[in-house]
Amino acid sequence: MSMLYLLKRLLIVLFLINTFSSQAFSENSRNASILILDKSASTKYELNFSKEIQFRNLSFELITCENIKFDKYVDEIALIKISQEEDIFIGWFFSITDELNLYSNKIYEVTLKSCSNEN
Repeated sequence: MSMLYLLKRLLIVLFLINTFSSQAFSENSRNASILILDKSASTKYELNFSKEIQFRNLSFELITCENIKFDKYVDEIALIKISQEEDIFIGWFFSITDELNLYSNKIYEVTLKSCSNEN
C-alpha cells in the first residue's frame, strides 16, 4: 500500500471520529437504505430503515447515518449494528468508498446505498 493511500484513510478516520464523537449514539431522524446480496440465491434486496429491522436471520440497527463532505471527498456513511445469533458486528458502512466496509458474511453481502431524511 502506498503512503498516500494510508494517509487518505487516516484522514477519513480522523474526520469520522471528529464528526461523530458527540452524536454517534444520539437519537437521529435519518433513514438508511442498504442493498443485501444473497450470494447463495444470487438475489438482491433493498431495505430502508430508521431504527431496527429484521431480515431473515440478520438484525440491522441503525445508529447514525450522515452525509459527509471533506475537501473534495463526499460520501454517505452509516454506523450499523448487525446481529446474527451470537455474532454481533458494529461498524461503518460507506456508500461510495465501499472498499472500506468491513462486514463479511458467507451468505450475504451488505452495501450502504444512501442516507436520507426521515419522511
